[in-house]
Amino acid sequence: MHPKPDPRFLSVTAHDLRGAVGVLDGALKELSRELPKDSPDAAKLYQMMGRSSQRLLLLGDRLSSLATLMDGSDLELGEPLDLTALVNEAARRAFSAHARRNLELRLEGAPVSLAVHTQTFAAAISELTALFCSFSRSELLVSISSDAQAVRIEFASDNNAESVRRALSERSAATQANAGIAFVEAVVVRHRGSLELPALEHEHPKTAVVMVLAR
Repeated sequence: MHPKPDPRFLSVTAHDLRGAVGVLDGALKELSRELPKDSPDAAKLYQMMGRSSQRLLLLGDRLSSLATLMDGSDLELGEPLDLTALVNEAARRAFSAHARRNLELRLEGAPVSLAVHTQTFAAAISELTALFCSFSRSELLVSISSDAQAVRIEFASDNNAESVRRALSERSAATQANAGIAFVEAVVVRHRGSLELPALEHEHPKTAVVMVLAR
């Protein structure tokens, strides 16, 4: 039997990746401040490099979260925090790295307090945001609502049902989108929650994915 890799190696790799890319990202920001105002081509180039560095930082977060999930132990949720602020920040980061031109992000919801594992939950929000950026037309809505029993975080696309069907329906297929959904679901389940996917077989299916977390 071959020895299994230690999940901690993923965590170490993610840490090294974030450290190196963080230095690169800081250098790019400093250089961009020195750009002449009449250099639109250079500004566009620096913007493109900045988006790429943000994607690499998010990749580091994903690897760290994957290592945590592979460890198999219970997640330490810590004290209740402002979940709305966490969701909004993670969505904005992923949106800035993955959104196409002319796509807008709309965030809705009052502050909600809930205990979560910050690292993995933020990575799951980033993953769903990136996925919805890939097929939303002009707007991506991330909204939070709650009652006495649960908190619901909904990701809604303005695209047609068929586009959403192609991205989400065949969850067993080995595609990037479906792998991302599986990762998000693993995070949500470890938070004792559930992930609601669109009922695509209905005549008028919803084009949304909803995280449901017990209070």
